[in-house]
Amino acid sequence: MKKLITCIVATALLFACASETEKGVLEDIAEVYGGETSYSKSFVSNTSEKRTTFNVTIKNSPMIDTLAPTVTTANASLMVYDALTSEEKKNYTDIETILVNAKNDTISYYYPMSALAPISKKAKVFHTFSSILVDGNFDQLNELDRADDIPANFSEILKNGVAQFEKKYGSLKEYQTFGVAEERDNVGTYYQFQAHLIFANGHKMGYWAVVDAAPDNDALLGYKFFQ
Repeated sequence: MKKLITCIVATALLFACASETEKGVLEDIAEVYGGETSYSKSFVSNTSEKRTTFNVTIKNSPMIDTLAPTVTTANASLMVYDALTSEEKKNYTDIETILVNAKNDTISYYYPMSALAPISKKAKVFHTFSSILVDGNFDQLNELDRADDIPANFSEILKNGVAQFEKKYGSLKEYQTFGVAEERDNVGTYYQFQAHLIFANGHKMGYWAVVDAAPDNDALLGYKFFQ
């Protein structure tokens, strides 16, 4: 009987009170996707696996129906990872994002903390790039590591491009990241960070930036804007 008990999978879903950090990132995710968020904590414990999971659910969001689920879940999970303090990160083995679409269908993906850590590091390149666009400090773009095929005068190109966008849509106010994808080509693996530039008149312009996934290379590989 004792052997039987030790082989039973123990699974629990805990609806504990969220920390201020956790509450904050749930609000941020809801704002990005224009929906509702909720969270729970779960754990699995058996002879072969032990997991403690931060579960975030996104529903009533028209936006998630327009995106690949892997893109959305990766970004939402990364948002949680980046928001947690170093001590809070120790409480979880992985983060799961659950999507409930307009048809009430559910799909979920979970991401180990060990997998999110290197993506978070690469995301810093994307966030630096995006913050420079918003703040207008275009000369700082020249300090970024970048691929050889990005033009030497790309900071001037982007400065002029943003100026043209602002003539049409008003001043650039912020950016919001809504997707993360891991892609591969004949050169190697890279991360594509997908986001919106948000202007004074409310217009959202889609764009993405690509960062090398190699552990020893944090180069910006490219970017694209969608008008």
